[in-house]
Amino acid sequence: MTDSLFSCLIENPLQCTVVVNNVEHQVPAQLSVAGALLYLGHRQVRQHSVSGEARAPFCHMGVCFECLVTINKGQQQRACLQQVMPNMRIDTVTKELTQ
Repeated sequence: MTDSLFSCLIENPLQCTVVVNNVEHQVPAQLSVAGALLYLGHRQVRQHSVSGEARAPFCHMGVCFECLVTINKGQQQRACLQQVMPNMRIDTVTKELTQ
């Protein structure tokens, strides 16, 4: 059963073009938006409204609300509940922190 969960990343996956923060990328089409952001190396997608602390996808099932992003101009969308679609525009709320 586990093999099927990750086969989209191993066996020449069907690619999908998405635009993240105005930069075009190719990602496996079977991924959620949260999965695609992690696949592309985005370690944070927003900042905590009070502390400013970096936040990132956590539960990947729509419970924690840590993965809120703008998808096709729709603000406050849970990235873990949306599958990537061709030419989808994804905007994170924060700029990536330098490591």
